[in-house]
Amino acid sequence: MVGVFRHLSNRDLRFGSGRIGDLPGLVPSTGTVLFITGRHFQKSPAWSMLVGELKNRNVKILSEIVTEEPSPEVVDSLTETSRNSGVEAVVAIGGGSVLDAGKAVAAMLRHEGGVTDYLEGVGHLEPTGETVPMIAVPTTAGTGSEATKNAVISRRGIDGFKKSLRHDAFIPGIALIDPELAVGCPPNVSLSCGMDAFCQLLESWVSTGATPMTDALAKDGMTHFAQGSRLFSEGLYGGADESDCRSHLALAAYNSGLTLANAGLGSVHGIAGPLGAYCEVPHGVACGLLLAPVFRRVVAHLENAGAAEAETFLSRLTLAGSILGDESLDHLLGRFEVWSDDLPKLSSYGLEESHVDAVIASSSNKNSPVSLTPEEMKRAVMEVF
Repeated sequence: MVGVFRHLSNRDLRFGSGRIGDLPGLVPSTGTVLFITGRHFQKSPAWSMLVGELKNRNVKILSEIVTEEPSPEVVDSLTETSRNSGVEAVVAIGGGSVLDAGKAVAAMLRHEGGVTDYLEGVGHLEPTGETVPMIAVPTTAGTGSEATKNAVISRRGIDGFKKSLRHDAFIPGIALIDPELAVGCPPNVSLSCGMDAFCQLLESWVSTGATPMTDALAKDGMTHFAQGSRLFSEGLYGGADESDCRSHLALAAYNSGLTLANAGLGSVHGIAGPLGAYCEVPHGVACGLLLAPVFRRVVAHLENAGAAEAETFLSRLTLAGSILGDESLDHLLGRFEVWSDDLPKLSSYGLEESHVDAVIASSSNKNSPVSLTPEEMKRAVMEVF
C-alpha cells in the first residue's frame, strides 16, 4: 500500500548556471525590496550586476548583511528596519543562515510582536502563515533552506535555544539556484555543507515519515551527491570540473531540503540543533561530525533487532552506500569519518564537557527508525568532542 501523504515545495524553482540573471525580473517593481546577503556575496561581480540592473529597473532596495545564525534580536531589528522602509518583498542570497533570516523577516513583516513569540517550544503564539513574497538564492549547497518551511533562530548560552519559526506557507515562493555562486566557497565550508546535505538525504531516506515522493527525491539527491562529492574527495577546487561538481551538490542540497520538509529527519539533527545553542559550531560541521558515530549506533540497533522492519531500514542504508560506491555500511560510514577528520572538533567551538548533559537533555530522535538512549547520544557526542 502506498499510504496517505502530502508533499510541499516551492511554487517556482529556477535551477542552473547563470540563473542569477533572472533575479532582477522576479522582484516587484513597486515598494522596497529587502536584500539580505552574506558579506562575501556583496563583494562579488554578481552583486554588482544585480545592483546595476535593479537601478535600471528603478527598483528601490534595502541591503542588509547577516554573518551568522540569526538570533531573535537580529530578526526583530531587521524586521523593524524593513517596516520603516516600506519593504514589500524579501530576497535572501547566501548560506542557510542568510536564507533563514530572510524567511523569518518576510514572515514577521506580517506578524505582530517579536519572533520569539512564535518559536516552537519557546513562544506562546502560533504563526498565521502570512508572509511577504520571498525569493531564496543559496550560495552554498548544504541546508536546503530554500526548500524548507522553517527558519531556524538561535540564542546561544546557558539559557540558549535553537528553535524554528515554522509554517507550511513559509516555504519561499521562488527558489533560484545558480551553482556558479558557490564557486570559490572555501573547502572546509564546501565539505561541511555537503555532509549536511547528505545527512539530510540519508536521515529522510530512513525516516519513519518517508513517502514515495521523498524516497524518489532522496535517492536522486544521493546520486547527485555521489557525483558532486568528488569536489572534496578529489580536491577539484579551481579545476575544470568544479562547476559540474557544484551543480550536482546544489541539486543534492535542494532535494535534501524537500525531503527534510516532508519526511522529517533523525537523531543526527536531533542532537545538532541543541549543540548549536551551547556553542558556535556551524550546523553543517555538527552534522558532519555526528553522522558516523550516530549512524554506527543506529545500524547496531537495526542489526540486533532482526525484525522485518529493521531489515528494511538496513537494506535502505546498504543501498545508500552502494549509490556512493561503497560495498558495505561500514565502508560508507568510514568514508564520512575520514571526511570529518578535516573538520574541527566540537570543543574548538566552545563546547564544554559540562554542557553535554544539557545538550542531550534537549536532544531528540525525531523520525529516526531507532530511538537512541541519552547515554548512547552522549557517547556519540563525546567521540567528536
